[in-house]
Amino acid sequence: MPTYNDYSIESYGAMIRDQRRTGPFVEALRQAIQPGSVVLDIGTGTGIFAFLACQFGAARVYAIEPDPAIDVAQLSAKSIPGSERITWLRGLSTEIDLPEQVDVVVGDLHGVLPFFKGNLDSLSDARKRHLKPGGRMIPARDVLYAVPAQAPEEHARVSNPWVSNDYGLDLSSGAPYVFNQWRRARAEPALPENLLAAPRLWGEVPYATADIPGLEGRLSWIIERPGILHGLYVWFDGDLGNGIGYSNAPHLPELVYGRAFFPLERVLDVVPGDTLETLLSVRNVKGDYVYRWKSRITAADGSHRASFDQSTFKATLIDKASLHKAGADYTPALTLDGQIVHAALQEMAKGRALKAIAESLAKSFPQKFASTDLALAEVARLSQKYG
Repeated sequence: MPTYNDYSIESYGAMIRDQRRTGPFVEALRQAIQPGSVVLDIGTGTGIFAFLACQFGAARVYAIEPDPAIDVAQLSAKSIPGSERITWLRGLSTEIDLPEQVDVVVGDLHGVLPFFKGNLDSLSDARKRHLKPGGRMIPARDVLYAVPAQAPEEHARVSNPWVSNDYGLDLSSGAPYVFNQWRRARAEPALPENLLAAPRLWGEVPYATADIPGLEGRLSWIIERPGILHGLYVWFDGDLGNGIGYSNAPHLPELVYGRAFFPLERVLDVVPGDTLETLLSVRNVKGDYVYRWKSRITAADGSHRASFDQSTFKATLIDKASLHKAGADYTPALTLDGQIVHAALQEMAKGRALKAIAESLAKSFPQKFASTDLALAEVARLSQKYG
């Protein structure tokens, strides 16, 4: 069953098992903690970093997690010595005040790329509000790279069935939407000969020193070996400070995070001496990250070969009906479900018990609730959301 972060307990277990990811975090935490250190573990999940912080000598640990997985951590705490020094806090770290500032903040909040949900906001807030001057942030920064790739399997997962399919159907109308999305790459390491040039630095996310709402970089490659250009592999390497880190480069075994593949709209034969120039950017737009990869390929003699301008914004399907309902001049009327929510919230505001509210709803909306028990299930859901 999905949890708050769409992680299952099995997913948390996979993160713990990934020694190439977990090992560097553990070593960085071991080095950072001194006798008497106070630690904040953001996104503690099932609690591994919090437990280890206690083993390494932390005086107090604040472990924060919005997901119900924190309940598993608290159950485990009963059998792990030193866990009495952990304060478990259910919620978002940006909404929680601590009674003191901490010496160490640790938080592995990544997705495939660092621009993931509230990752940047959470770590930035922790540095500003919760970390003592001179304290340690883990990770210190993420360093992002990209490389042009011959990746037929990756590209086929994008193009099929929109460009070609087994049924002889013209589904090309869907192609612009899929070619303007990046996706998690296959787990198998890329063959070195399929990386058509050397990786280039896209930029850094400096958690320990600054805020970064987005990232933009102009990357340029001289193609080094002949092949078919299908797109770009994009990934981050983690720098945990003091020379500790890990690499998720595409030619290495995959880390638990995975890596990204940004397809080109059309495949292109390339030869040594061709140039690929890409403007690669990501921006936070009203809470969502919008990526753009604008590419130009030229031959060794300077002649133009191809240009592409792709963006996840172009992949957005617009619900015209919803857009109409959001217009300033639109006059809405409550649907049946809206009337139920309205009635239930009014009753909650009066301080009535859920059972009494359910009985009232079952009587007022018999077309929706065949029994009081069905009404109670809906009222309980509304109570969890708004109560």
